Amino acid sequence: MTRISTLIWIAAIAAAIFVLYEVKYEVQSLKNQVAETSRHLEAEKEALHVVAAEWAYLNRPDRLQQLASKYLTSTDVTVSQVADVQAIPFPTQTQASLALGSAQ
Repeated sequence: MTRISTLIWIAAIAAAIFVLYEVKYEVQSLKNQVAETSRHLEAEKEALHVVAAEWAYLNRPDRLQQLASKYLTSTDVTVSQVADVQAIPFPTQTQASLALGSAQ
């Protein structure tokens, strides 16, 4: 009887050792994954800081003014160009319905 209980205890201890061994290496693997993810996150944060700095540099008012004067040919709004919203000829409900019906 003692021999059977001894064999059962040895088997239980061997199983526990095997399970602890597996858990140890699984934890190490997870730690490595967490460290890799943390490094990746830090690299992404650094990239975001670089993009924010580039955005701030490219949106300097003096640079935008220079580009606007170079590429835009707009003029100041005159009083004759300003109108009330009621003066805009919006289509009526039936005209809009007809336009939708003919588009289908």
